[in-house]
Amino acid sequence: MQPALLPLSRRISQVKSSPTVALNAKAKALAKEGVKVYNFAVGEPDFPTPKAVVDIAIAALQAGRTKYGPAGGGAEFLQAISAKLKRENGLDFAPSQIVAGIGAKEILFHLGLALINDGDEVIIPSPYWVSYPDQVVAAGGVPVFLKVPEDLAAQPLSIAALKQAATAKTVAIVLNSPSNPAGTMYSEQLLQELGTFLCTTNWWIISDEIYEYMAFDHPHVSLLKLFPQLRERFILVNGLSKGAAMTGWRVGYCAGPTAVMKMVRDLQSHSSTCLPPFIEDAATYAVGQGQQLLKREVGIMKARRDLAMGLLNKMPGVRVAQPHGAFYIFIDVRPALAQAKTKIDSLGLSEKLLLEQHIALVPGDAFGAPGYLRLSYACDEATITGGLQRLAAGLSAL
Repeated sequence: MQPALLPLSRRISQVKSSPTVALNAKAKALAKEGVKVYNFAVGEPDFPTPKAVVDIAIAALQAGRTKYGPAGGGAEFLQAISAKLKRENGLDFAPSQIVAGIGAKEILFHLGLALINDGDEVIIPSPYWVSYPDQVVAAGGVPVFLKVPEDLAAQPLSIAALKQAATAKTVAIVLNSPSNPAGTMYSEQLLQELGTFLCTTNWWIISDEIYEYMAFDHPHVSLLKLFPQLRERFILVNGLSKGAAMTGWRVGYCAGPTAVMKMVRDLQSHSSTCLPPFIEDAATYAVGQGQQLLKREVGIMKARRDLAMGLLNKMPGVRVAQPHGAFYIFIDVRPALAQAKTKIDSLGLSEKLLLEQHIALVPGDAFGAPGYLRLSYACDEATITGGLQRLAAGLSAL
């Protein structure tokens, strides 16, 4: 008789697959069947990686830059990131205080393992990027969510709610500005209020600033620049997926206290090992170019936002908060759902819109915000116009 199989990890069994990845896969499957799909689910720029970046990678490949590199990033790349943080963000981090890895997602995952002990609580403002909670769970922590503010544009984060959520078990908070999924940005007033409060805590502050170049109406400012006294607890996370149109290259980095960076680097030595050196060479160039690399494309993205917002503001049954960055609009469809002839939630609406109208929008449930849909306007103007016409038709059919 065969012995019974041992149970799988209880912790990892609580981790759910990414709903945004799953929805994008459904949309692509429909497209393969010949269906014209208006895909607003994907979270990546539709622009190609700049040719100069690609050419450097090709030259590095031809030069034999195909062996292992050092865990945490090579000296030249780390120096380029250090210079970028000084030049663009007004922050001083030595290369030894910076770690590069396989995308900001891997960096965040390793930070969770480095900072969280079993039962520790991590505060996550809603709406949140889908992976934050599961990364906390995978590390043995407990995600604690702040409710979605009624006026996302005016107040993307409530200090009063933050104070109420804090307990003796709180060890960290995750910040994201400009944000995914709502495209909201923290104003300088909010940053002042937030920084003043965080100075009274001993929490780790994980600041995901991956969309910093996608700031349309006012420049992105890192909280650490305003509150340098938080330095020993502040970890900045960034990467090249969004601001350099290098999603598939998987280049991310973090900067923070030396002891934490060592732990992340040690974890990498047992997991992903390193970035490929030929990718590092291309990334070093991209980091050196900074905001200039996609300056024209960011202008196009802003025009797309304005087009989509103009159409949505005329659409009955929805409310939208003005996004100031990233490339998302968070659509409040609760008015339309409340008027539906048959009871339906945002998850059901998302599936209905995909099957009947052939438009892919991510339900807000994935981001801790039932009753909302996330639209990514990282697509051409014809797709935005045609897709939103179908959204209006789908909502009317309710």
